[in-house]
Amino acid sequence: MSRKNKPWSRTGEINTDLSNALERPLLPGINSDAISHEQVHAGISVHIPYSPVMQPDDLIIFYWGRHQTSTPIRQQDTENTIAGILCITYNLITHVQYGLVELYYEIHRADQLIGTSPLLRVTVSHHAPVTSKQRQRKRSMKRRFPAK
Repeated sequence: MSRKNKPWSRTGEINTDLSNALERPLLPGINSDAISHEQVHAGISVHIPYSPVMQPDDLIIFYWGRHQTSTPIRQQDTENTIAGILCITYNLITHVQYGLVELYYEIHRADQLIGTSPLLRVTVSHHAPVTSKQRQRKRSMKRRFPAK
């Protein structure tokens, strides 16, 4: 580990920039270029990758666009590759965003920001899926009321 990645300097102060030791958030099983309306309302698991610079009681603050949520790191488990798992569902958040959305997280220690992850840009579809029954009704309405 290089000196820049060590969480404590020789003087005992917290190293305040550990960003290069953090990885971007992961969305297992999700295509980040095409997140459907249905997926984002059902809930998406976001995995925060473990980094050796993380310590128990560090605080992960995760951002999904303008929505923010946080969770502490409970224990230091060097064999686990995931430091935290969050579930994001548009049914429960106040700042719903569609289109291009930026995801990232910050690590705070002792009320001090010590690192920010790289961005993960995702695309969230605003349109709900159309069922075959809805398509059939639309065709029926076009036949009944043709455009003039």
